[in-house]
Amino acid sequence: MASAKPKLIVFDLDYTLWPYWCDTHIDAPFTRSSKGTVVDNSGRTVKHYPEVPEVLADLHSQGYELGVASRTSEIPGANQLIKLFGWDKYFSYKEIYPGCKITHFKK
Repeated sequence: MASAKPKLIVFDLDYTLWPYWCDTHIDAPFTRSSKGTVVDNSGRTVKHYPEVPEVLADLHSQGYELGVASRTSEIPGANQLIKLFGWDKYFSYKEIYPGCKITHFKK
């Protein structure tokens, strides 16, 4: 008997997709530099974990619905990073706001 696939896979952002808290360790707003890297307001390079693009692409290609749930106070910055890293195409659901993560799932 084949095991059932989950209907939705939800990722946290901070210390799951990238190695920092986007509201305290780096400075929004974020942009793409002339060299093509993502940088924060101080000009520091902002990176994600190296495996993340491949994992997201693989799960998406297998037909999984993906989402993010994060309780950051840096809502615009988190959304900027998702877009700058090219991940918008993978996430059907984005619940990014301060507060308890249980609230994300009760919606």
